[in-house]
Amino acid sequence: MAAKKKGPGKGRGPATRPPSPAKRTTIPKQATTKPPATPGSAAPASAGQQAAPPAAPGSASPAPPATSGGSVPAGPATRAAGSGPPGRSTPPAKAAGASGKPTPPAKAAGGPGKSAKAAASGRSAATGKAAASGGPTRAAGSAKVGSGAAKPAPAGKARPRGGPTREERLAAAAAARRRQSLRNRALLAVGVVGIMFVVSFVLVSDRRERNSEAAQFQTGSCQFDRESDPDAGPGRNHVANPTFEVDPPAGGDHTAQASGAGNFTAETAPPDGQVVHAMEHGFVVLWHRPDLDEQRLIELRDVALKHPGEALLVPRSSLTTPVAATAWHVRLLCDGVEADTLERFITTFADKGPEKGFVTRIEG
Repeated sequence: MAAKKKGPGKGRGPATRPPSPAKRTTIPKQATTKPPATPGSAAPASAGQQAAPPAAPGSASPAPPATSGGSVPAGPATRAAGSGPPGRSTPPAKAAGASGKPTPPAKAAGGPGKSAKAAASGRSAATGKAAASGGPTRAAGSAKVGSGAAKPAPAGKARPRGGPTREERLAAAAAARRRQSLRNRALLAVGVVGIMFVVSFVLVSDRRERNSEAAQFQTGSCQFDRESDPDAGPGRNHVANPTFEVDPPAGGDHTAQASGAGNFTAETAPPDGQVVHAMEHGFVVLWHRPDLDEQRLIELRDVALKHPGEALLVPRSSLTTPVAATAWHVRLLCDGVEADTLERFITTFADKGPEKGFVTRIEG
């Protein structure tokens, strides 16, 4: 039987209808690499035409031809594999699961069905791998949420700090102690210098005062000094038989009984212990040699009579000078009777002893 001439749309296998617009899958257009022609094969069909070999009696249905859009209609094998609903095409690039280049249906692993299964398994494997690894961000987040422990710092990197370290705190404390020590030393030095200044000022002032006092008594034949015997202090310097090295005495341990003011002779003169006790009460003593001439003795008595409640007139044979005047820890030694100097001495040192309330001053 002669074969009938095939025209467009005639003599093809099962009629294949293009998918409806609602079910059509749009894929980006890619350059399709056509397989090289083999000897004895038919020329490729032109655009809009599809060539198919004649169906032999009793043979299986041929594979559906590729459409001009580069998609392969899903066949029975693809639908059986569960790759999608009937009529939805699978792009060659996604079926291959490797590169963006499409793979011819004949060279795909196991045909269209196997290509879809391989793509599905590749996506599943990639998804599982990504889920297992989770990437740096996901792994860190899962570890933080699951375990609740902070991620350890990488080796070789400084660990972030919220405050000073122990070494820094110790160093700061040591520096503070050093500063405090320097401050204390400076304050101590300032205090010592201040005390020394005050003491020096007092000593200098006292020396100046004494020099001024000595200057007003260093007149004529008189000499002023502050020589005296030591004593144990008021209330503890009373002894039975005191002795004195300074002559005439101007202080020191003395008897418990004290002498009063008055003009005494060699027969009525009180002992030295009582006279020194009188000086502790603030009295001033005028001493003279027993052989002092009558005129000088009259002048000396006139000075004592002007201060009857403050002065004692006592003869003393051991004097190194004819006339002397003593008060508590001060002395005036004169070669003659210096009336004005002696009266100034009495006025200055009367009632200046450590024990008060015994001297009676009479203004004349």
